[in-house]
Amino acid sequence: MLDKYLDSQDVVTNLLLNSIKNNKLSQAYLFVCDDIDYIYEYAKDFIKEIIKMSLLDDEKLNNIFKRIDKNEYTELKVVESFGQFIKKDQLLDLQNSVLNKPVESNKMFYIIKNADKLNAYSANSILKFLEEPADDIIAILLTNNLNMIIPTIKSRCQVLNFKNIKNNFNNNIYNFIESKITDEEKEILINSSLEIVNSLEKKKINSYIYFKKLFTDQFDSHDNMLLLFNFLTYLYVNCLYKKTNKKIENIENYEEIIEYINKNNEISDIITKINLFESLKNDLKNNVNSKLIFDRLIIEFNEVK
Repeated sequence: MLDKYLDSQDVVTNLLLNSIKNNKLSQAYLFVCDDIDYIYEYAKDFIKEIIKMSLLDDEKLNNIFKRIDKNEYTELKVVESFGQFIKKDQLLDLQNSVLNKPVESNKMFYIIKNADKLNAYSANSILKFLEEPADDIIAILLTNNLNMIIPTIKSRCQVLNFKNIKNNFNNNIYNFIESKITDEEKEILINSSLEIVNSLEKKKINSYIYFKKLFTDQFDSHDNMLLLFNFLTYLYVNCLYKKTNKKIENIENYEEIIEYINKNNEISDIITKINLFESLKNDLKNNVNSKLIFDRLIIEFNEVK
C-alpha cells in the first residue's frame, strides 16, 4: 500500500511505516498538501497498511480493502463539507458513529476532508474528541492550507507536510541557487544557510543575537527566506537518504555537516525537522510575519530530541 509512495513521498511515508512497525501510531494526524484528493487516497492506503498489521487473513483483508476503495467500509467514516463549512451536526453524527467498538480490525478510523472548513462551532464539537481520544480510534484530517486550521486542532494532531502535487518541488540544490542574483551573492546565501544549520544543530542559541542578525540580514526578503528553507529541506533530505542508504545528490561540499547531523539525529528527528522546514515555507507563502517564522524555527527546532 504505502510502498508505492516511497519515491514520491519518501519522508512522510518512511515516518508512517516506521510508526506502524514500531506500534507508535498517533491518535490524530493532519495531512497537508495542495491536492486534497491525492492525500485522501493516501489516507485510505495508510489505513489499509494499519489494518494489514492486525489482520492476517488475506481473504478478509482483500474484502476490507475493496470496501475501503468503494467507501463502503463501516469502520471508516468520512466527513466532507457541503458548502462553505463543515457543519456541527456532521461531527456530532461522526462522534456517535465511531463510539461503537471495531469488529473487523482493531481500529476505527475517520477522515475529515478540507479540515480548514471547520468553523468555530464545528471545531469545538470535535476538540474534546481529539483531546481525549480512545485507543481504538485514529483521526486523519486533510487540508491544503495549514494556516486556516484552528490552532487548538493543529496542536492536537501530528502535522505531516506532503510534497505538493500540483506544483511539485524538486529537492535539488539548483532550486536553491536558481535566482536572479550574482554567483557571489549565491555563495554568500549558501554559506549563511550553513552557518544557520551549524548554529541550530550545535545548539549555539546562546549566540541568539548573532543568529537573529544573520537571519534578518541575509534572508530579509521573501525570496531569500524561501531559498533558505529550500536549502534546508534539500540538505536534510540528503541526510535522510544517506542514513537510510539511498542514492543522494551531489553533496561533496556538505559532507561534513551531513555527517554531523546524522551522528546527532535519529531518522525520526530528521523527518521532524524536514516537516518543520516545509511548514515554515507554507507560512512564508501565506505571508506570515518573518519574526514569527524566525521564532518558530528556533523554538520548534530545539524541541526536537
